[in-house]
Amino acid sequence: MLDTSAENRRRHSLDPHQPVWLFGYGSLIYKADFPFLERRPATIRDWARRFWQGSHDHRGTPDRPGRVVTLIQTPGALCTGMAYRITPDVFEHLDHREKNGYLRFRTHSPLPTGIRRTVWSILPPRTMPLFSDRPTNC
Repeated sequence: MLDTSAENRRRHSLDPHQPVWLFGYGSLIYKADFPFLERRPATIRDWARRFWQGSHDHRGTPDRPGRVVTLIQTPGALCTGMAYRITPDVFEHLDHREKNGYLRFRTHSPLPTGIRRTVWSILPPRTMPLFSDRPTNC
């Protein structure tokens, strides 16, 4: 089974004393089971939310993966979600929660105050199954 936790820790070294913004576009919008310092609605540009990713740990089985939400790079698209200001240690929990196929990446998002922030979000690695042949928009 794919586990991306170690890959996320290896790829991203964060200052433990410097809070970061995390962009949630799927279950992180309504299932914030982690501590956060602040939460605000946010939008990222050039990414679209789709029920295209196959998952065996959140839904489905290894033989029959179920659909979960993912981000697809789409020029001109806007994806609205929730931005959370968190301390980097929160990623330990999130990396485990999302271990079946999400990698962190950096993007930019203007927050409602008009300030552009670098935010972290998660998307599936290229090795994850996608059901793009039968798209389901959300």
